Amino acid sequence: MQLKNNVEGRNLLDKTIRDFYRKNGNRNAVRFLHSEDKEWGWFYTHFLIDRKHVIRYGFGQDRGFWVGGVELGIGPHYFKAADFWSYEDSERFTLEATTDGVEHNLALLDEFLGY
Repeated sequence: MQLKNNVEGRNLLDKTIRDFYRKNGNRNAVRFLHSEDKEWGWFYTHFLIDRKHVIRYGFGQDRGFWVGGVELGIGPHYFKAADFWSYEDSERFTLEATTDGVEHNLALLDEFLGY
């Protein structure tokens, strides 16, 4: 299902992330923040996963297309896959702003984290 920057899209993103971790090891996923980049029109949801990893999942429009992606929190900053994994592995992530795209990216993040 397509994600959009509205209340339903934000709630669907949160639900998709929680459901993914519930289905994959019944792990704890706590949303602790919603944020926006109003200049670029992006929405972010921030989660603490397993009480040890912080992720930020964002989506917005780029040249008229809805895109999204996951970032890993390291210290006070967030990094895209190409920054924390090899370039080749980062190309496996999708930019789709859909629930399927979110699940695909979270599965790849789990692979990186060793789950």
